[in-house]
Amino acid sequence: MEARLDTEICVIGGGPAGASLALRLARLGHEVCLVERQAFPRRHVGESLTPGVWPLFDALGVVEEVKRAGFLPALEALVRWEDTAERRVRGRAGEPGLLVDRGRLDALLLGAAVSAGVKVLQPAAAQRPERKAGGWELPVLHEGRWLLVSARFLADASGRTSCLGGQKVPVSARTLALYGYWRGEAPHGPETRVEAGPDAWYWGAHLPDGTFNAMVFVDPELLRERGIGRRTLEAFYRELLGRSCLLEAWTAPRLVSGVLACDATCYRDTIPIEEDCIKVGEASFSIDPLSSSGVQKALQTALSGAAAVHTLLARPEHSAAALRFYTEDQRSSVEQHATWAAGYYREQRSYQDRPFWKRRALATPERLPQGMKEVKAVAGDALLHRRWRLAPEAVLVETPCIVGEFIELRRALSHPRLARPIAYLDGVELAPLVEALSEGVTMAQMSEAWAGHVPLRQGAAIMGWLYRQGLLTEVSASWTSVTATST
Repeated sequence: MEARLDTEICVIGGGPAGASLALRLARLGHEVCLVERQAFPRRHVGESLTPGVWPLFDALGVVEEVKRAGFLPALEALVRWEDTAERRVRGRAGEPGLLVDRGRLDALLLGAAVSAGVKVLQPAAAQRPERKAGGWELPVLHEGRWLLVSARFLADASGRTSCLGGQKVPVSARTLALYGYWRGEAPHGPETRVEAGPDAWYWGAHLPDGTFNAMVFVDPELLRERGIGRRTLEAFYRELLGRSCLLEAWTAPRLVSGVLACDATCYRDTIPIEEDCIKVGEASFSIDPLSSSGVQKALQTALSGAAAVHTLLARPEHSAAALRFYTEDQRSSVEQHATWAAGYYREQRSYQDRPFWKRRALATPERLPQGMKEVKAVAGDALLHRRWRLAPEAVLVETPCIVGEFIELRRALSHPRLARPIAYLDGVELAPLVEALSEGVTMAQMSEAWAGHVPLRQGAAIMGWLYRQGLLTEVSASWTSVTATST
């Protein structure tokens, strides 16, 4: 008879999304078991992280561990994109991005989860989970014996394969990534390199172990047209690299790994959350590797997902808000990133008529809603002394938000110019502020009306944001007269 393990939450997959979700839920007081099929550390792509990961590392409480891990700072990038000229792009001031050993980073996050009380089964082969009355059952082969894991809630962090299945909707042209690891003498430092080619784009970076990961992103159809199979993949990969500048300045570069291929197509799962299960990381959606934000998005889904799961389990009366929040958050992230990626592909001018580039520039660019005009800049003094009110199209609507550790409904500002309703700006609830703008006020009057809600400097910044977003309408003298007469 197989052994049995009962737990409140079972997380399948120990990558950044799964480990972070398990870590956060354990700290929120839940009993969590995590099942990971591979032993750590293990090599994994996704080694370039943007500076946007630091606030997420901070939320997970692992900043100091990451800083001590010996990863390389990503201070700048050498880019050949719009044309054949090379540009050196430096990051913004503050914490730099990172070039990491993913095996070590993933092990670090999983270790933090263990320290928080998560029970980890690794390496462990999980079969397909089955939904039962009141929860889930998951047969797991661990240390040579079968174990039946029974859980009230299931989290799928198993990546693109997604152990829960479901429907994946493509949101980009199909893309294949070919990559391998190199060693040799190179004249440049640990910067990342990005380059556009006629029928592909290239990415490369030095890693903490001294290797260089060189990646080529191509249409899968190109391999089929050329009859490329496993035996000829390395020769094809070398041919494509030979058309780029990634290795041109190297002295005797040598490939020290096999050549691997992985799917890099963007997609989203149509049902990322239900009352007894959730999908996080690439089980929920995938974004274009152009942004180097895959790990960042995985951590974000883990943190927002933890709030949703915590709400479902601890405050079931708010289940509808939790489900809506996570679903809308996923769709908004996918849409915003698809628009950004398409715009970046459209910037390529040398090969813009090639099929590879035309397919990737197809996403609809952001446009103002019909009838909306561009916001015209107003000089500082004029902005201070004119009278402003909230634009007539702006309304307050109920929207789900993270409030502390839970998801709750809050009034949020909605407008056709905004991608989604906004309840908080810079930590300040907007609803009480915008209600004071129903009638025209100057900046001085606004400061007085908002004094009980927000400091003067922060209030001025919020007013400026409302103006730049086109959410304010200048009050004319005639409108003020009419209002005064009617009251």
